[in-house]
Amino acid sequence: MKRVLIVLLACLSVFIAGSQPDIVTPYLAKNSYSLDLNNMDLSFMGDDLERQVFLSGAQWHGTTYNYDLHYALITALHKQAGVKYMLMDSGYATAQVYNEYIQTGDYELIVMALNGDRYSNSSCNEYRLFWQNMYLFNSMLSPQDKIVVIGIDVEYQIDTAFNYLNYISDNQLSKHFPITEYLGDPNALDRYLSTLKTAYREDPALFENIFTDNLYHFEGTLANLTDTISANLSSDFFTDREHILYKNFLSAYNKDPQGKFFGNLTMEHIYQRQVSEGHLGKADRLGTLLVQEGSVLRDQVVSIAAFYHNSEFRFYYGRYDNYKVFNDFIIDPLPMLKTASSDFTVYKLEGEDSPFTWDPHTVINPTGGVTIDYYQYLMLIQNSQPTTPNLLLPPQ
Repeated sequence: MKRVLIVLLACLSVFIAGSQPDIVTPYLAKNSYSLDLNNMDLSFMGDDLERQVFLSGAQWHGTTYNYDLHYALITALHKQAGVKYMLMDSGYATAQVYNEYIQTGDYELIVMALNGDRYSNSSCNEYRLFWQNMYLFNSMLSPQDKIVVIGIDVEYQIDTAFNYLNYISDNQLSKHFPITEYLGDPNALDRYLSTLKTAYREDPALFENIFTDNLYHFEGTLANLTDTISANLSSDFFTDREHILYKNFLSAYNKDPQGKFFGNLTMEHIYQRQVSEGHLGKADRLGTLLVQEGSVLRDQVVSIAAFYHNSEFRFYYGRYDNYKVFNDFIIDPLPMLKTASSDFTVYKLEGEDSPFTWDPHTVINPTGGVTIDYYQYLMLIQNSQPTTPNLLLPPQ
């Protein structure tokens, strides 16, 4: 009898839940905006364009629309919101290679950067075109208006970091301090950095002579590689990495506290409230750290969560293969799929009578609060194809 009663109660709860009116789909239908990547109009964001930090959840690097959208967003935010700084999930040196490329168009730099990424999910034709388009966009701007790239992550491309240091030192660094070990090993990297730090402390004039006006780039790279070693040798890499992202962002922000910043990062970084999901579990993320109590940016961060449907990505794991994009951070994608009007549809979650302001709709494993405590916009991206091999040729 008790078992029958339990079954009846379960059926009743399903019936009651199923009979509840759908309040999400009608809201999304009225607050959806189709994005034209060739002429992106962000006016629907209203006062949010006055904020200082914009974080977009990329979710997957190896899918074509990620790069198309990244370019459209950074250029539109530059024009319509005054964003100048593009945050990059890379180390200091790798970001500097890309930054100096989009400032100068020096072909050697783009080759250096893309060769460093050759065996990663970013090694693709679309990524190369993204950076070449960024250079063309920057070339039309005055020096004070040009977009600047800032790396706030740990360094993944160790070879690129040292190729960059040799580039800015006219190969003097390798002549004085040749590399004799594989520096992809954190312990070997630590030994080599210790040698550089000791030599710099004992003979700063030598390094001033080697790097001249680029000495601060040497110091920035050294500090970032030190953080990279610390994170890789830590028992909790992912949590330590988030605090490094935050520390490096604050360093950039403190240099220009009136500046505006945009980062097209993977989803795990953009949550503004903790979720019990992914590698980080309930740990702090870049987004949560930026809006924590007492932060000067508490009310200045906009997070845009990106959800892919009917899409594929190209992934490197010993070899390149194509896979379907599986999403694990949206509870029920059906209301979005019903209301999408194009391959790129964005939903503003803070509109009038928004159900997202009183319930954590869509958020997987929330820790309380409502949806807009985690992110303020949802973006549905459909029909994105896997990226294609990079066709960039080495210098003649």
